[in-house]
Amino acid sequence: MRRRVVFAWLLVVALVVAASGCRSPQRRRDAVGGLELTDVGGYVEYVARDRRRDQSSKVGAGEIKSKETIFEENVQLETEGYLYHPNLVEFSAAGLFGLLQYKFEDEYDGTKRRSNEDGDVLEFDLTADLLKKKPYPGTVFAHRHRALEARPFQSSLLTTTTNYGFVWQYIDLKTPTSLQFTDTDVKLDPLGRDEETGRQKNTSLRFETAYNISEQNSFSLVYDHLSVSEEPYTLNYDSDELELSHRLDFGEGHRNRLDSELDYFNQRGTFSVERFRWRELLRMEHAENLRSRYTFELIDRTQGTLAGVDPIGERSYRVAASLEHELYESLVSQFEVYAQTQQFDSGLDIDRYGAYVNFDYRKKNRWGVLLAGYRFGIQRENRSGGDQNIEVLDERHTFVDPEPVTLSNTFVEESTIFVTAENRTTVYRVGRDYTIRNVGDRVELDRVPTGNIADGELVLIDYVFFVGGSFDLDTLTQNFHLRQDFDCGISPYYRLRWQDQSVSPAGAAGARAEDVTSQTIGVEYRMNSSLRFMAEYQDYDSNITPYRATRIGGDLTHRFKTGATGRVRARWSNVTYDPPNSRKTEFFTVEGRYRHPITNDFTVEAAALYRTEDDSISGTNDGVDFDLTLEWLVRQTEVRLTFEYGEFETQFAQNDNSAVYLQIKRSF
Repeated sequence: MRRRVVFAWLLVVALVVAASGCRSPQRRRDAVGGLELTDVGGYVEYVARDRRRDQSSKVGAGEIKSKETIFEENVQLETEGYLYHPNLVEFSAAGLFGLLQYKFEDEYDGTKRRSNEDGDVLEFDLTADLLKKKPYPGTVFAHRHRALEARPFQSSLLTTTTNYGFVWQYIDLKTPTSLQFTDTDVKLDPLGRDEETGRQKNTSLRFETAYNISEQNSFSLVYDHLSVSEEPYTLNYDSDELELSHRLDFGEGHRNRLDSELDYFNQRGTFSVERFRWRELLRMEHAENLRSRYTFELIDRTQGTLAGVDPIGERSYRVAASLEHELYESLVSQFEVYAQTQQFDSGLDIDRYGAYVNFDYRKKNRWGVLLAGYRFGIQRENRSGGDQNIEVLDERHTFVDPEPVTLSNTFVEESTIFVTAENRTTVYRVGRDYTIRNVGDRVELDRVPTGNIADGELVLIDYVFFVGGSFDLDTLTQNFHLRQDFDCGISPYYRLRWQDQSVSPAGAAGARAEDVTSQTIGVEYRMNSSLRFMAEYQDYDSNITPYRATRIGGDLTHRFKTGATGRVRARWSNVTYDPPNSRKTEFFTVEGRYRHPITNDFTVEAAALYRTEDDSISGTNDGVDFDLTLEWLVRQTEVRLTFEYGEFETQFAQNDNSAVYLQIKRSF
């Protein structure tokens, strides 16, 4: 009752402001005074959501039903102004206040769960600029905003993000300096009562300064402090990093540059890291079309682990030299040689050295533009000594239908794979959200369409992989591409990737040679920005995972004379994997979107998606999704009504979902 009284009082205030003309008297922008509000406004809104999900098993595993209903009543007030004078303190402020009521029900095989609660809504956005005309301006800010994310076969996730901090600068040609502080608190509250909540707290401090001896000679210092705390995935650590660098431009016309850097990083807590890095980079411009580059890097690090394997101690040295030449604007040639050695505390030593040559060719002709490129590389890797298990944290990958994700390293221990959303609080499960498949000495992850990983979603992957054995690995690579962009929009192309590897002694543990010959031929067609079409065929010949793939895709965007806009996008692919990993997949998806302004005040938008996949291992699955949105805008009142429906069927289950969304918003 108290919350409703407060909300009613705020609503009365909003209506009074609206009735009084919605704006306060305005002064001249540069007038001097006390506290002045130059603009006042806001809105009231009502939001209702109803979402339902059903999953029926075809193999007797039971039935899952869920229903979620949410109501919101909100008032937002916003203003801009200044204190005494705009050059002293200029600010903008907004606050949203309201009530949230939600009800969540689910039923699994006859067992029911219910959650029915009320909550408060509080959002704010405060920013103030101080002394913006002085050489030492600053900004302070405080923000809080919410987001409600619908999740498949779970309750929606309410994310509340609060952050505050400041930025201060000293603007000076000789010693420019800045100081930044930010504190961020993210709360993740599933609306289902029995689901686990999450929280992320990050505090960062950054100090930067420089001393410019001249335009060509300068020193810089950067210090970063970070404090991180995450739940339920327990992760707590503090880190400090100090970087000292120097830049020197020299030679005729100051065309040459030497960059030097010393960096020390120390992280303590759940995951500990101590690292020292020394880096030198020399760039030389011998002529307008001839340049060289030389690098040296030393890294000494000690890294703890989360998976319980032994800590990693490593010293690494790397040197490289490259030469680049430009022949007019048509041909760019590059040549590089490099060497690296890694020494681990476990006794493992890895030495790498190699070279590559690269050519990029671009030439205008009577038909359009010809593009070509060739790269040849050679590398020897020598391993000796003890074995080492290395843990990888937060390897970033994006699932794009229907392609799998391939982990970057070989000989991965499957039981250590841990996949989360980018926010580190949503944990994905093998079997339900993704599947694991071994392909030679690598591991691939496939997205389960009915799982919680969305198409196009970025995920973070942790795992442990094995490095060891005593052997020499020689690798030869060649890459070639050719493409002609015709003025009429047609672009045929060809790509070749060739790799030859050999291991000595043969059968050495910790290594597996892969020989690859991959050829791709295709064509693209573009007509302005409205039509795009592509078709290609790839023959990937490998002694580990050979396959043949055909891919076709296109999209069409059209604007009608009535002002309506439509878009259709389609993709089809057929991939056949040869022994020893025999498999065949066929994938097709088509989606369309249409937006039609019926009148100046009324707009209709509709979208539809169809997806089907036939996999010789996982079977066939089909899905369709449809949504319809109606928008009315009458003076300062907005009304939006959205209806969504989708279904997805596999050989194991039938999944159905529907949702209705209503928003009524009145601005003043």
